[in-house]
This record gives sequence, structure tokens and C-alpha cells, in this order.
Amino acid sequence: MAFFGLTHLGYQNPVGDKLPNELYLMPVTDNQQYGWLQSQSAEPWVQVKRYPMKNSEMTFVSEMAKIDPDFTLF
Repeated sequence: MAFFGLTHLGYQNPVGDKLPNELYLMPVTDNQQYGWLQSQSAEPWVQVKRYPMKNSEMTFVSEMAKIDPDFTLF
């Protein structure tokens, strides 16, 4: 109920003082196993080089709108 502003009233604390892996020895749910044993320092082999797309649907539409003012996608 954080979106109702109840956090300011003290009814709910969405972010605690400690992380879940500091409170429990084992992950509470299966989804927590993925980030349970994270190291504090980022290893170089973990870094992934990203190749962002230079052309997307939005850049296509904006370029076509510059060329043809009557252009519509549909």
C-alpha cells in the first residue's frame, strides 16, 4: 500500500535496514536464488559489452515524419 502514502504514516516500510541475504541464511523463495550470492566487486568477466540499436521503430517514424509530413504508421 505504498502508493497510498502509508509509508509516511509508518504502517509499512518497503525498504528495510538490511537486505534479505543479510537477514536469512538461505533464500526464502526460489526467485531469490539468482542474486543471493552476489559479490561486492564487479568482476571483469561479468561485464557484458552492449550494442544498442541505432535504428528502432521510433527513429523510423520520426525520420519518415521529417521526409513526408503526411506519413502515418497505420
